[in-house]
Amino acid sequence: MKYLLVVAALLLCVEVGAVTNPVMWILVHHSLKAAREDPIVSPGQVSSHAHSFVGANGVSATTTTASSLEEASTCTTAGLTADMSAYWAPSLYSYNADNDTFTPRPLDYVNTYYLGRGSAPLVAFPRGLQMLAGNATRRGPGPNYQADDAVSFVCLNYADGSSQSPTLPERSCPQGLRTQVIFPSCWNGQDLVSKNHTHVVYPIGDISQGSCPDSNPMRLPTLFYEFVWGVGSTNNAGNSSWVLSNGDALGYSFHADFISAWDESVLQQALDECRGALFNDLESCPPLAKTLDRKKSQECRAQSSEATSGNIESLPGCNVVWNGPHAGKGLAEGCDPNKLMLKPANWPATSSTSTNTSTSTSTSATSTSATLTQKATQAVVAALSQSAKTNATPKAQPKPTFKSKPQPKPAPKPVKKPKNKNKKPSKKPLAKSHARKPSNRN
Repeated sequence: MKYLLVVAALLLCVEVGAVTNPVMWILVHHSLKAAREDPIVSPGQVSSHAHSFVGANGVSATTTTASSLEEASTCTTAGLTADMSAYWAPSLYSYNADNDTFTPRPLDYVNTYYLGRGSAPLVAFPRGLQMLAGNATRRGPGPNYQADDAVSFVCLNYADGSSQSPTLPERSCPQGLRTQVIFPSCWNGQDLVSKNHTHVVYPIGDISQGSCPDSNPMRLPTLFYEFVWGVGSTNNAGNSSWVLSNGDALGYSFHADFISAWDESVLQQALDECRGALFNDLESCPPLAKTLDRKKSQECRAQSSEATSGNIESLPGCNVVWNGPHAGKGLAEGCDPNKLMLKPANWPATSSTSTNTSTSTSTSATSTSATLTQKATQAVVAALSQSAKTNATPKAQPKPTFKSKPQPKPAPKPVKKPKNKNKKPSKKPLAKSHARKPSNRN
């Protein structure tokens, strides 16, 4: 579907005026591809669940370094030839109870914010830096306020007012669903990657404006993703429709990844010279403007290996919906229900079911005895139904009173500002963003 290039008036997620020498710009991407790939978590292998990608078009399971990304890519959705980085997050689906299928939700566009926070000098992302935000196995609030603050969701509804929540909104979102995440910004100054991913951590206190700990003293730009999905007329009342590709119908496990393949000198110059809220006006920053090629970016494409439209019988990979009213749905044939990475509460394991899951053998060699029969699947779902009805969404833990998390605000219509019924009066003015939607959807 084609749509016109428009200027979307967005309310920025941060109080730019409150930051000393603020830095802020937005790279607006169209969808690049959907694939079971994750070069950080599953390098060289098939990922456990599907992800949606933007950035360099050569990204794959084997592009784990900046040089490999550049060598494999011919373009980027970022708009800047100086940025061949890869950005990705789990794909979104809706469950169709009438025919027991799933529909991939289209990724309309992605905003990647580059924000300057704190008083310490900003250091450009080193080439090849790998970062994670969120936790793909998180089942509820916590374990700390940083985990709670990193992930959030915005239901875009221009008529009735948009709203933000810590879990997938339990309503319809006529103008789209925004899944968003804040990345850590304190680097140890040495490692591009580490086994426990602690080479980059969140600041102390506020996750975007606090001070960096002594163990990670180097202040990086704060990276913030907004993935905006077209959810049409689907209504997620009671968490009955939307589900992440890993089987999470509540959203606590939303996460995202980043591999930097920036030209470090260009990024550092932009951080040093381009102050103020630029939004998507990259032409106003000379270091960025020199590498700007919007036309080539809009034409950038890659091949998806997972369905991006239509209906599918199960979630990609051996994943099952593991919470919400449809817990137990979505398991593909050939998957052992006893060996799932994430299982619903009271998941009934059966000793008679076994599958050869060794990575050294072909997936076609999976024993037919491991396949869930229709009767077994019905028994699983029946056993879960009562538990799912009483499984209320966990409530978020209280957050420290010293914290003041910057909250992303919904995008109003171009002509008329929406009224956010949930918004409290703020003592500080919020800056408006003018990020542009890309002219082509993948």
